[in-house]
Amino acid sequence: MLVNRLCAAGHSVSVIHRSDTRRAEFEGMGARVIRGDAFDREGYVAAIKEAAKPGAIVINLLGGNPFNAPDTWPDYEGNVNAIDGATAAGLSRFILVTSVGTGKSWQFVPGEAYIRPILELKSRAEEHLKETALDWTIIKPGGLGPPDYRIKRGNPLITENYGVRGLIDREDLADVILRVLFDESGTTIHKELYVVVDRIEHHAGEPVPFPLAELPAGL
Repeated sequence: MLVNRLCAAGHSVSVIHRSDTRRAEFEGMGARVIRGDAFDREGYVAAIKEAAKPGAIVINLLGGNPFNAPDTWPDYEGNVNAIDGATAAGLSRFILVTSVGTGKSWQFVPGEAYIRPILELKSRAEEHLKETALDWTIIKPGGLGPPDYRIKRGNPLITENYGVRGLIDREDLADVILRVLFDESGTTIHKELYVVVDRIEHHAGEPVPFPLAELPAGL
């Protein structure tokens, strides 16, 4: 949906994808598709260089499925290759999408949480990004939701408070990414932004609260 919205607004978009399974879909939206496997460092850096244009901004959405084998998770190695590729291509702006539960918010992740290993990898990638000269923003969305719940759309909370928890609808996450992408004030540079909604609804109609502390409005 992010690619579709950017292309529909007339922006030049290049998508780096490891296979051709979605090539027709992305090209149908108007995007350029470049083959690149995040685990192939040399090839991935080359793909980013091929995609790079003056003033280009990287939006990095790499992430693994915790139910698949750990050697398929690109959350550290793949993200590092993307970060280093952007630097090698001479780009300056990098938006990394990770997750609530990384970095300082790691302390709130339950010990039994199945996603802990992936969050640890994402945290290491975040630290790598922060050590570069890139103008970075790290967007940390809440969960995208279990299948039997419907997440309320609306006005998600965007905050630097690392104690928040919650979920977020994919459309709302796309809205937040676009807000950061087109922020000309510079206020989102070198910021870690946690993005959640405070209520979800079970498909049977039962509301499920996610209490949040009193926080500033954010962006």
